[in-house]
Amino acid sequence: MNGLSAVLADAARLRATVVGEHGYALAYGSHAHSGSPTDSDLDLLYVGTRLSQKQRGQLTATVLALHREHGLHLDTEVAHEGKLHASLTEVADALALRGFTVDKNGRLRIAPVVVEPWFLNSATFKLRLILNALTTAHVFLGGAVGLYRRHCAAADRAVALLALSLLDDTRPFTVADAATALVTGPDGAAGEDFLGYTAGPVLHSTVQRGLARLVAEAVARSRDGVDFEQDSDRRRRTVAELSGPASPQPVRPGTMTA
Repeated sequence: MNGLSAVLADAARLRATVVGEHGYALAYGSHAHSGSPTDSDLDLLYVGTRLSQKQRGQLTATVLALHREHGLHLDTEVAHEGKLHASLTEVADALALRGFTVDKNGRLRIAPVVVEPWFLNSATFKLRLILNALTTAHVFLGGAVGLYRRHCAAADRAVALLALSLLDDTRPFTVADAATALVTGPDGAAGEDFLGYTAGPVLHSTVQRGLARLVAEAVARSRDGVDFEQDSDRRRRTVAELSGPASPQPVRPGTMTA
């Protein structure tokens, strides 16, 4: 068993202990993208029922030990105790685009990434990480496959809605245009400084699948399957209904909110 297979096997065994057969687990990030051994941090997401503080601590300790055993570097920019596990409620919130600000009219705003602990470890940024994990290259580590597939389908749709919200809603667009909108923000921010996406076939497929669902819902339309138009009013209503009340954004310590 090569290095990558061994570390994924250990992560899969941990899944059985942490979330059992009613949840599932993913490995994402550089290991999933490269498909070859690397000593970079292993990005893991365990999805299931809510864990106690003690259980989260045990999961974190086990994953840190796994990194040491396999000679992997640790990326501590985002605290492992917060990012390793997602409850079903947190996944539902991520798929409802509650990691972003959505007003009552369905207009969506993406808060700029602030490379500070108060932002990177906030509840709303965690929702963005969950959505990203489900819509980028990842390795399924077993568990409730039906739940996993439902989450992936909803994530594709959510990302397509996100892309449409970023596009000029008065102009036709292609799948490539929608993918580009997810890769680079209006201010030029890209990669981890924006939404964490990179251009390529995985993102293209994700957007294509999501758009197909939105076409079926008449949120978008296409005559030839290549060029699309969106119904901006329907898209805003769909986003507003999906997200519900406006989502709170991370607040810098020491500031006051109204």
